[in-house]
Amino acid sequence: MRSRDDDIKIFHPRKRDGAGGDLMHLAALTDIYRRNGNMEKATKLGEKLAGIVPEEAFPEDSSKLKSNELMQLRALMSFAAQIALQKYMPHSMLATQAVNAMFVRLSETSPGIFSNISDGSSFTFYYLSLRKQENIEEEIGKNYAMLCERAGDERFITLGSKVYAETDMYVCSLIERYEFEE
Repeated sequence: MRSRDDDIKIFHPRKRDGAGGDLMHLAALTDIYRRNGNMEKATKLGEKLAGIVPEEAFPEDSSKLKSNELMQLRALMSFAAQIALQKYMPHSMLATQAVNAMFVRLSETSPGIFSNISDGSSFTFYYLSLRKQENIEEEIGKNYAMLCERAGDERFITLGSKVYAETDMYVCSLIERYEFEE
């Protein structure tokens, strides 16, 4: 018995539909961002952020910390910078460029810090704080204190909260100064 296939429709998607269209759009956007200088600005921004250190940003607070606590504070600042880039950059592609540049520079200039960040669990705990979506700064502070083996210590909770909030504001102000083109 022969089957009838005259009612079967063959669908040929247009080349711009779906993932292919998205990729074409991203490729075009990448080209635009390269030409207008946004990619270079994002790279420079990320490299600059790799250089922020608690000793300069929070000298009074950091002078009282042990080396592990200082290392955790540096990891917190890197986390806060990464999140702020994702929140405030005009496009996720530029945020990714800046974050990658920040971590590449960190791996070159501060391999111990980079190793702690990439192999450590601190970012996991900080991401959990973000997921709660309530009292984020306080939750970040609590996790900072816990990572410093000072769980419940108000001084460490306050410091972690402060560093997260101020790093966020600093990154936001830096992004504005770089004047990314839309």
